[in-house]
Amino acid sequence: MSLFRVRKVVFVNFGLLLMFLSCWVSFYIYPLAKSFFVEEDLFYGKVSYAAIPSLFGGSNLPFFDKTFFQINGDTECTFVLYASDEILDRMAEWFDFSAVNASEVPLEIYASRVGNKFIVKSMASTDGELSWDELAIDYQFYCCFVGVSIVVLMFVGGLVLLLVGILHKTRKVELAV
Repeated sequence: MSLFRVRKVVFVNFGLLLMFLSCWVSFYIYPLAKSFFVEEDLFYGKVSYAAIPSLFGGSNLPFFDKTFFQINGDTECTFVLYASDEILDRMAEWFDFSAVNASEVPLEIYASRVGNKFIVKSMASTDGELSWDELAIDYQFYCCFVGVSIVVLMFVGGLVLLLVGILHKTRKVELAV
């Protein structure tokens, strides 16, 4: 088997892998990216349910590590908080989702509706706040920009590898007898 034939398969496989990974990551980025183009709504209430998905919970990776919560017992309205561990640690000084009194603290939430979920842009209570500049601009927008850049680079790189693998002509090696 020719060395270039093996390379051709490797190019195609890595190209498809990069394209698949870029599509997979883009599904995690999509709700946050779309929330920047949707009008924000204001909500008041107390947290009735909170959950951190166990697959990537505590990983401190943007888009993967998020907190889901509901307010006022409304199961039709789920909020998604994209925040780093650093932001959540600062937020824990005035509100913690796992605290015993979490359901007693009134919150003011600005969120954008994306599909059937609301992406949190800022939160405030009587004890503190998570400002729009800190959460939406400094963290979410920056991570969204970096994430979209990585997705585009991965997709273009995968497409280039796929095209090289498909269009590369194999050399015919003749053995001298």
